Amino acid sequence: MVRLLLLFSIVCQGLVFAQSEAVPAPADTQAASVVIPSKTEFIYPDFSQCYEKNRQSIVYFGKTRAVAIDEHRAIAYSKEKPSVPFIKHDYLSHLYLFETSKKLTPIKLKSTLELKPGEWLGSMTENSLIVVNVSKKTSNTNDLFEHSGRGEVNSIIGGLCCEMTGLGIGDKYFMGSESLQKFLFSKEAAYEALGARLEENNESIVVSFVDANNKHTKLKEGDKILTLNGNKVKTLAEVQTALANSMKSQKLSAQIQRNKGWIEENILAIAPKVIKKAPVRTGGFTETKGLKFGSNLTLISVPMGSFAERSGLKIGDKLIQIDEINMEKIVDADIYLEKSRLKENSLLFERDNFQFFVTLKR
Repeated sequence: MVRLLLLFSIVCQGLVFAQSEAVPAPADTQAASVVIPSKTEFIYPDFSQCYEKNRQSIVYFGKTRAVAIDEHRAIAYSKEKPSVPFIKHDYLSHLYLFETSKKLTPIKLKSTLELKPGEWLGSMTENSLIVVNVSKKTSNTNDLFEHSGRGEVNSIIGGLCCEMTGLGIGDKYFMGSESLQKFLFSKEAAYEALGARLEENNESIVVSFVDANNKHTKLKEGDKILTLNGNKVKTLAEVQTALANSMKSQKLSAQIQRNKGWIEENILAIAPKVIKKAPVRTGGFTETKGLKFGSNLTLISVPMGSFAERSGLKIGDKLIQIDEINMEKIVDADIYLEKSRLKENSLLFERDNFQFFVTLKR
């Protein structure tokens, strides 16, 4: 019992001591305390210094803005073909690679693997600087990345470390640095005329990707192209040369190893030409008058009650002229009579070496 009373006494003393500590301090000590505002304002990171550091890496090839990737090459995204020469193009990703003898200031690339959802980046060009918030949809570094702002095409996407994480492609997306490096260094190229992407593989050309949107492609993924127009091909440069030489003839004959077999065909992904047949004229003006001719303008039928019968015409009569204009084809007679504005037309026929006129009244 004594122990319980002692414990109760200690607890009470502790409460009294705690209350005495919570008593407000005198006015002179309050002045030195830290005041926390009720609402903290967020301040965007300042990316202007990053752009100034990297602005020398933005170069122009014609009207196409590009970003220097090494001392003599620059990369750009464009859905339109640039007005100046380029050394590499992938029509599936719309990336172009330019080369110049002038020494460029290459930008430093940073891996997208270090990006975290919600991280702040800047979309930077000489025209705009937009602060964006990045998100990653998948862990695949070849996919497009999404950000919160509407950036410009070929903008530098980077953080406060001033390194480039990706290349803006307009709207709210950008290509990661890994995709840019793959385009730059890999021995792959996409050819719209073939509807596929080809790869140099152990001194041979292999189809690495087929464009599902191109319905006319003749290639399949895994095909090994051995020859083009009878010449062996081992490099993409040789493919490009063969392709350029075939565009006029619209034929690129390829010998292909597919699975365990061999095939040879024209691999240009071009829609087959549709041969338009001349429309068959039926029910022309002459037929409406009972004048049914064969190919040599000889009557092959004289319907009862028709103008032909009433005019005394017979099967075998041959039309020679209309209004002193020689006739050679049925279509000529039809067109002439359809366009004629005369009230009467004079038709010259021949029967057994005897010629006679028939008047066609309108």
